[in-house]
Amino acid sequence: MTRSAFRLAALGLCAGLLFTICTGCAPAAPASSQAPASSAAESTLTVTLPDPLPEPIQPTEEDLAAITDVLETRFRVDWDRPGRYLTARLDSVQVIPPKEWAGLQIPLTDNTPWLDGRSCLDCITDPGGCLLMVRTTTEYTPEAILCAPQYSDGVADHVYLALKEETGWTIADGWRYYMGGEPPTPSTDPMQQELELTMQQWITLQHQTRALALSGIFRNLEDPLTELTPAECAWYLYARSESWFGLTEEGRTETSSSIIFQADFAEENASWTSDWRGGGPCMPKALKGPEEVFPAQNPDEETIRAALDADPDAIVYERTGDTVTATLTLPLENGTIAMEYTFGLVQDSTGPVSRTWLQTARRL
Repeated sequence: MTRSAFRLAALGLCAGLLFTICTGCAPAAPASSQAPASSAAESTLTVTLPDPLPEPIQPTEEDLAAITDVLETRFRVDWDRPGRYLTARLDSVQVIPPKEWAGLQIPLTDNTPWLDGRSCLDCITDPGGCLLMVRTTTEYTPEAILCAPQYSDGVADHVYLALKEETGWTIADGWRYYMGGEPPTPSTDPMQQELELTMQQWITLQHQTRALALSGIFRNLEDPLTELTPAECAWYLYARSESWFGLTEEGRTETSSSIIFQADFAEENASWTSDWRGGGPCMPKALKGPEEVFPAQNPDEETIRAALDADPDAIVYERTGDTVTATLTLPLENGTIAMEYTFGLVQDSTGPVSRTWLQTARRL
């Protein structure tokens, strides 16, 4: 069977999320929600399995590679959402030997409707299959952590029932375990180390500076939240959305605009709100009117983006005390843009995450 044939067969059959040990916000596992959620009591359930157990079918190396490809495709639906993950990868896919099945605490003998009223062990017997242990590693961006508490950073194990049917291997059922392990620590960027910033501060600083440039905010600002125009706010929201979950079908940012402006333009940490109608403590003055301002692309964004991408040194950072200065030098057709953006620092001891926020902007 070819890999493409397997993909069609596997994607045509949804997996049921039958048993979940973890709680909290977690990356969506590639399994459907048609199965009932488990209770806390079920997570400590003692599972009694028959003796002898059915002998699983071992996938060939080619089949296991194809299964891995399909599982990663499913995970990528969640992982590839813009601005949500720093790290998201599938680490391994392995067949679980029968001697380890009891330790999984999974009700393998329960009859389930999405398996036509049969149990997992029944299906492993006929048409034949195996249980797979799939390990993933994820790490959230500062923006994702800021929007809501996230509990699933690190290593997670997923168990899948894979069946070998006439059409090929299919993923028929799935369960998720949250291991809670720390993700591998990424290597420190030399500039981050020189600036003595946390990883979260360094990431938000780069995202904010790039969004300011793409928005064409190339003028003096002493108090950005009171001086930004409605057009500049719209352009900034559009540019910032590429590193903060993207846009909705209605054209709004996936993340509330009040959260974005508070995170990027204010030191305030006492209150986070999702009300765009001036409800946030740090909404720009231009957005406090009765009409909602939707994100819009700066007419010059593509030209600015091309210039930024062509020169990795277009933005230079320097730290003085508790502020960081980003100096932008950008040659455009109508002349060279030179800007200085000054950012303050918020430590993680005073807010959901450590981050930077724009204090002033100055045209050079």
